[in-house]
Amino acid sequence: MMDWSSGETVMEHRMFGGIAQAAGPLNMGHPLMDDELELAGGAVPLSWVRSSAATPFGNFGDAASAVVVAAMSGRPVTHRAFNSKQRRVVAIGTIGQGQSAGAVHVWGSGFDPKRAPVEPRDAGFFAAPGVEYTIHATRGPYSRAVLLRAGIPAPAVYGDPAWFLPRILQPRPQQRHELGVILHISELLAPGSEARPLPHLVRYRDGEAEGVHFISTYHPPTWQGFQDKLTELLSCKRIISRSLHGMLLADAYGIPCVYMADGDRGMQRLDIEAGYGTVDHRFADAYRGFGRSRLAAFGLPKDQSSPWDEVIAAVDRMWEPISFSGEALFGAFPVRPAVSFQDAEWPLPAETAEALPW
Repeated sequence: MMDWSSGETVMEHRMFGGIAQAAGPLNMGHPLMDDELELAGGAVPLSWVRSSAATPFGNFGDAASAVVVAAMSGRPVTHRAFNSKQRRVVAIGTIGQGQSAGAVHVWGSGFDPKRAPVEPRDAGFFAAPGVEYTIHATRGPYSRAVLLRAGIPAPAVYGDPAWFLPRILQPRPQQRHELGVILHISELLAPGSEARPLPHLVRYRDGEAEGVHFISTYHPPTWQGFQDKLTELLSCKRIISRSLHGMLLADAYGIPCVYMADGDRGMQRLDIEAGYGTVDHRFADAYRGFGRSRLAAFGLPKDQSSPWDEVIAAVDRMWEPISFSGEALFGAFPVRPAVSFQDAEWPLPAETAEALPW
């Protein structure tokens, strides 16, 4: 069992040089990021998984990184690759382990303990040679533990920045669907904004005939495409999800939701602290970071038809709202913010959002 308890205050840790400075009462950003903003023409340099020639779609959770950083900083965002030699922010996604060069300011990222930043990729995580790590916050305590084992100092500040999206976008669509089922991208027949499950996944057969709405997290790589995908998610009265950010954003917007487990069929409360073998490590990391020790779930074996009426009843019975303020995560933002934590809404100008490198 990992010991996640810590009396550590909110700190900024820089791996090289042994620098550890206490954060001030107000978030004034990080001086090295201030210098980088000038070099980038005022835009925030950010690493995230964006659309590409091979996959010409945005992925909703990944794309939220640019949206949140742009809204909080009040600045445009420029994309930087995982192997960029330049200084950059790394935020939403399990992408910390993929950063292989340059200086990275980690804010709410996840780290996969089984993946390395350079070859051989299956060697498990270690500090990439020559990479300067400044850890402001991690998605959760599992990711922090990965860093500490690799000798990288990391503060006990947790949270996924996607949690802030309701301050930026507040659509109010009619909730037309009794249940939304969010697939993981690995379960799709092909990348696309329409959810077409792989044909061998029996659990997804006949769902649409029973009024279930299947959701892909892919969307057209535009601001409108991103907003439309959020509206699609919010048009569901309940959610069961294989996608971390599908479930996390349902929770953030107050939509009752549960995790879709692969194991025994039926209602479950999974022990997050039992380790990665019980719950997908991304969910375990994020929800332990929210303060949860158990995760509401419903088991749907891949090779069996799904009792969607039972899923609906289980969501209604098990879901509990998350009480996570995100204040410490806000305070750890590595760029001087243009908004206040006390502000209920963080407006993002349409011209800034449309110009993001989707």
